[in-house]
Parts: sequence; C-alpha cells; structure tokens
Amino acid sequence: MLQGLLEWLPISSQGNLVLLMVALLGLEPADALGLSVYLHLGTGLAALVYFRADFARILRMESESSRRLFRFLISATAATGVVGLPLFLFARVASFYGEALLGLTGVALISTGVIERSARRRGARTAEALSTREGLLLGVVQGLSALPGVSRSGVTTSALLLRGFSGEAAFRVSFLMSVPAVFAAAAGLMMMEGAPALGLSFLAAVVASFLAAFASIDLLLRVARRVQFWRLCVALGLVALLVLIPYLA
Repeated sequence: MLQGLLEWLPISSQGNLVLLMVALLGLEPADALGLSVYLHLGTGLAALVYFRADFARILRMESESSRRLFRFLISATAATGVVGLPLFLFARVASFYGEALLGLTGVALISTGVIERSARRRGARTAEALSTREGLLLGVVQGLSALPGVSRSGVTTSALLLRGFSGEAAFRVSFLMSVPAVFAAAAGLMMMEGAPALGLSFLAAVVASFLAAFASIDLLLRVARRVQFWRLCVALGLVALLVLIPYLA
C-alpha cells in the first residue's frame, strides 16, 4: 500500500520502502532492493490502466503526435535501461553493507530534494512536442532512479519543467514513461536472478500496490502539484544519514 501511495509523489517510493524494510521489517538490504523493484509492477499496472486511452492512441500510431510519443517512449526506455542497469548493480553491491545502502539512500533523497527545488519554471510545452532526442535525455534522467532514494517521478518531472513543459504535461509524461520502464526493470531482474517465488505474501504485496495506486492517483497527482515535496525529501535524507551515526562511532 505504501508503494502505491508513494509512487505518485516525488519522494522516492523505492528509497523509503528500502529504509522501511531494512530498519523495521528486518529484511536483508539486497532482498529489500529486489522486492522494491517487483512492487513497482503494481503501480506500473495501475498507471497503464489509468492512462489506457493514452497508450491505446500511442500504440495505434494514427497521428504524427502519437507516432512521436511512441518513438519518445522507446528511446526513453532504452536509455533508462542503459543507465539504470549498472546503477542498480552498484546499489546491489552497496546493499550487502547495510550502512552503505542507508548512506546512499540518504544522499540520493537530499539530492532529489535539491533538484526539485530548483525546477520552478512553468512553461507551455505539451507532450506532443517531445522528440526522440529528448526521450534519450529523459531516459538517462529516469535511469538515475535505479539508485534507492532518487525519486523517478521527482527527477523526470523536474527535468520536464526545466525543459519548458507545463506542470500538468510534465506529470503526464513522467507517468507515461514509468510504465514501460517498470515492466522492463522487472523482466531484467527476472533474467538475472530468475522468477521470484510467487508466494501469497508476494502476490498480496503486488495486488495491494496496484489497488492503492489506482485508488489514489487522482488525489495524489493534485496534491503533488501543490505541495513542496522537496522539503520532505531533504528531511527524510537527513534522517537516513543520522541513522549512520552509530556505525561511524
């Protein structure tokens, strides 16, 4: 349920879930990181259902704007994979050292907050103005979210705002980008480690993620346009770094 609620907010659902699973649920850091990837399947499916009309138009490619969006999503997903895979593998190595993962997450959350605070521009560009070149650029930005603590929605929305898009268009494009990236990430993890054990708890977690995401997407998208979530990112990042103090003593 937390994944479903936090995914739409620019505060890194993955980073916060990893912290929660390690600190409160006692999971091993590597297991927590892998589970966070699969929990995104629920929110990815929710976004696919919510934006089903948009994806239907994109897949039919009946107009130049839909064909442009299709090429944009393909290039963005490819760039996300190229950048995200090595960063994810790096995070997996860091996850074997619990304090390293906490520190990485804390720094990433603070960095996300700083980026969001700087993205104050408001433009008038719409999704139809996207190009393949911008898909590569935004795919690189999205790939950074493979590091726990870097908010996918936060950095992509901030990048779109800085590129002159309106707030509404930035959120829409950000969530359209998330769908192919989420399913590609889960497929890649399965190829590396094999399919996860489909126990009742795993299935319940993914279903809860989907239900919470689909039920809250309208409300949370409206809230995300108004609340300064960069402050929360910085505060959570500082908390994660404070947890490191006992390890450094």
